[in-house]
Amino acid sequence: MRWSLLALFLLLACGGESRDVVKRTIDETRTKPRVDVQIRLEKPGFPSQQDVDLQRKLEADVEQQHIGSVVKSESGEGYLQFTVEVDDTTVSIPQIRKLLANAGVLQRTTIKIAA
Repeated sequence: MRWSLLALFLLLACGGESRDVVKRTIDETRTKPRVDVQIRLEKPGFPSQQDVDLQRKLEADVEQQHIGSVVKSESGEGYLQFTVEVDDTTVSIPQIRKLLANAGVLQRTTIKIAA
């Protein structure tokens, strides 16, 4: 209770400065852009172990090459998908495309900037 009163007092005492602090805090907590990568499977059905291994390798390469951080990974009937949090989409997407091309799956991949 005492801490909350002290915090309230400091907030009121700071006046205009507190608005600047709040704005900076909000700017700092904004999330980085995210890129969704979806790979269509060559054959209908659920992913094989080989498909899942490929997905894991691509995800590891993304992180090891410091392209971004994989924040979501899933697979389902007919697809593999993962989401990467990146610093700059204009730099990261070409790097991801190169990894996909080297793996031989670029032609059946969709890359989107997540909303």
